[in-house]
Amino acid sequence: MEKYKIAISTSNLLKTLVLLSLIWVIFYYGSTLLLPLLVSAMIATLLDKPTKKLQKWGFPHWLAITVSILLMSIVFLGLFWLVSSQISTIANDWSTIKEKALDKYSPFSNWLHSNFNIDPKKMIDENFDFIGKLKSLFKVFISSFSNLLSQSFIILVYIILLLMQKKMFIIFFQKLVKNEQAAGKILKNSSKIITGYLFGKGKIMVFLFIIYYVGFLLGEVPYALFLALFASLFSIIPYVGNLIGGGVAVILSYLYSGGTPALIVIGVISAAQLIENYILTPWIIGDEIDLNPFITVFGVIVLSVLGGVVGAIIALPILGVLKVLFEHTKGMEAYAFLLKQHKE
Repeated sequence: MEKYKIAISTSNLLKTLVLLSLIWVIFYYGSTLLLPLLVSAMIATLLDKPTKKLQKWGFPHWLAITVSILLMSIVFLGLFWLVSSQISTIANDWSTIKEKALDKYSPFSNWLHSNFNIDPKKMIDENFDFIGKLKSLFKVFISSFSNLLSQSFIILVYIILLLMQKKMFIIFFQKLVKNEQAAGKILKNSSKIITGYLFGKGKIMVFLFIIYYVGFLLGEVPYALFLALFASLFSIIPYVGNLIGGGVAVILSYLYSGGTPALIVIGVISAAQLIENYILTPWIIGDEIDLNPFITVFGVIVLSVLGGVVGAIIALPILGVLKVLFEHTKGMEAYAFLLKQHKE
């Protein structure tokens, strides 16, 4: 009978529980300090590739870092300007959109009232504060990004220091793990995951933007540029981003132009999702992350709770790095197995 029983090390189990609890507490109470550092580390890892390329072309180390950061800043500022200009355009047309929304709502409301004696507005007001919920969700989203923007200066400082002192941090990690070969492999694979995923996601977002924009233009969808940009940018948030971006595009196109443009938006977004999932992601990102789908969803939920929108965006690279770390740590092989995707 003894051979059918399993042996569980109580000390190892307790150590694991204590470690997980400690990580949760640190993230929960220290997310304001940790999130900028994690974002900076990922951006610095991303910029390390163009920095090395510039150095090969003869640029001094400091100048290569400066040029890389300037190029990144130009891209982000360009996106910010494009999005804000489109939002400004929509804001100027808000009264028109509101009128059209009321035109769409009134026949539906009158039909319900005449046939079923139901007043949708009254029922929603009494049972569900939709506007309040929408405002609350919008506030959380804006708060998460405004916090990140307010810390943009410290993130920039972190990025510069991480790039300037990269060798020092590598030596520190090697001394910490006391195994240069393992340390080198962990750092190399982690860097490959972060750069592969983020660069890949950036390329996919560009492809999605082109697909959305062309599809929306052909369907004569209003605010085609903004809706295409909004939907493609939100795709960086795993799973939820596509629903948010696509949902807003569908609602706005229906309110402004009716059912046909809304159906066109649904068709374009559905086709784009199929192309992203079965062509773009396997082709561009491939198996860089290679995570268990259940762990992926769970990790995104946990990190979004701890770090908001930013936590959801960086969830997959963090899980990928953890998988690499567990693969090269004695006693953590089971956790690496749990994180890894297994094909049936």
